Amino acid sequence: MKEPRSISITAILAVGLKAVKSPRLHKAAVFMVICMLCFLSGRASAYNASIYNSLSRSRDALLTQRAHLQDAAAEVNTRINELKGKLDSINSYLADTDNALRDVESAMARAN
Repeated sequence: MKEPRSISITAILAVGLKAVKSPRLHKAAVFMVICMLCFLSGRASAYNASIYNSLSRSRDALLTQRAHLQDAAAEVNTRINELKGKLDSINSYLADTDNALRDVESAMARAN
């Protein structure tokens, strides 16, 4: 986005002050300065509105992205909990297998 062309307020005032020195141009100079200031303030307002709208769209996009990321995090958390359940089952089977192996080895030692 291009920044609007701006005229320095000091330049406008300098032109106005030069014109004020001439009594017949006094009213025209004051009118010109007032018109230029109104014009510039209108441009600044339009530019600020454009910036605000752009920031608003960015905020909306970030809120949408945040919602998607929260959904993805919830899915991953669900998957992790499922995998933890499977891991607990496997560890339980492993402990049962270790106990059975120990019992068999103990029986083998008594049989000798």
